[in-house]
Amino acid sequence: MTNLSHFTRKQKMKKISLIIASLAFAGLASAGTITVEGQNQQGDKGAKDSVNYQLSVKESFNNTFAGDVGFTNYQQNGTNALSTRLEAGVTGTMPVGPLVAYTRVAVGDKYSNTGDFNYWSVEPGVMYTTGKVTAKLGYRYRTSFNSNVNLDTTDTVRAGLSYALTKKDSIGVRYDQVRGDSNNHSYNFSYTRSF
Repeated sequence: MTNLSHFTRKQKMKKISLIIASLAFAGLASAGTITVEGQNQQGDKGAKDSVNYQLSVKESFNNTFAGDVGFTNYQQNGTNALSTRLEAGVTGTMPVGPLVAYTRVAVGDKYSNTGDFNYWSVEPGVMYTTGKVTAKLGYRYRTSFNSNVNLDTTDTVRAGLSYALTKKDSIGVRYDQVRGDSNNHSYNFSYTRSF
C-alpha cells in the first residue's frame, strides 16, 4: 500500500509539472517574457545540496502591474529526492527617484514524494538600471498556509545582476541566502527572452 501511495504521488507530480509546462509554453505567444533559470543550491547547517531549474512566464497588465506563473523542480544531491513548486504571482512597481521599488505577492503548491501543501509569499525590493545592466536587491518571506503542520517558513535575502544582450535577450546571475525551516544559499543563472 505504501509503494502504491508513493507511486501515485510521483505520478501526480509528473502530471502537474507537465500541465504547468504545457501552459507555460502555450502562453509564449502572448507572454511578455519567458525565463529559464538554473540553480545550484548549497545546504547550510546540515541541509542537503540540490540542483534546481525554473521556468516562468510573465506578462504586464499595465505600466504598474504584471502577473507571472512558473514552476521550479528540485533534485536533492545524494538521495535524488524530487520536489516541485508551482507558483503564480503579481508584481507591482513604482519609480522612486533613480530606483524602481517593487513588491511581488504569490501563492503556490509544493509537491514532493511525501505530500503536498499550499503556501504564500511576499517579496519587496528595489531595482536600479544603468545602460544595459540592472541590479536588484530583495527580501522574500514565504510560509505555508498551515505552518503548524507544513514547515516551510523562510526568510530569503537576494541580490542579482542582469545584462541586456539585445533588446529582447538578457542573462542574469543572482545570489539567495535562505534562513528558517530551510537553510541554504544558492547561485542562480538565468536567460530571459522578451516577446
